[in-house]
Amino acid sequence: MLDFKHTFSRLAIAAAMIGACAQAAAMPIYHVDVDTASLGTGPAFLDLYFLGLDGAPAATATVWNLNGALAGAPDLTGAVTGGTPGPFTFTNAAGGGELVQGIQLGGKFSFDVGFTMAPGDTGTTFGWALFDATHYLGADGDLGDLFLQPDAPVGNQVLVAAPAGQLGSVTAVPEPSTAALVLAAMLALVAWRAPAARRR
Repeated sequence: MLDFKHTFSRLAIAAAMIGACAQAAAMPIYHVDVDTASLGTGPAFLDLYFLGLDGAPAATATVWNLNGALAGAPDLTGAVTGGTPGPFTFTNAAGGGELVQGIQLGGKFSFDVGFTMAPGDTGTTFGWALFDATHYLGADGDLGDLFLQPDAPVGNQVLVAAPAGQLGSVTAVPEPSTAALVLAAMLALVAWRAPAARRR
């Protein structure tokens, strides 16, 4: 006689694991923190840009949860749309796009960013920097960069880079759906193993 309970448990495990593997192949979301406490106070600018090299395959960057002591509306240039606190959608078409947001120094700023990209062998860069009316702040250039590498193996398609003087951190965070699928697989495994343990 077919044991539907155990068959269902095995099917649930298989489905959850397949789903988790598919989600794991997707690029992660990144949470970026920038702490300007060491830079004193006063007005400055937070610059976010998305720039594809010549011949780069189509790619997008979506930024949301832009938080901190923001001053006014951002200045958007090129292939970027949206409004504070996001989402802002950048594409690498026609040279990419740039967002310049006025800020007040002295506190913490943060945002989340996720990507999509088509297959290809040429990269696109998402970067962020701080500057005032005369020079960069915190580093001589970008505070950090995320390099999209569409020809890299799955799981290594985004390279995180930041100079030694970085004022914050970049953290890869799993998508909620991935965590939910892994949890579902674990629960199904427990349900499947429990009857076997009782029979021993």
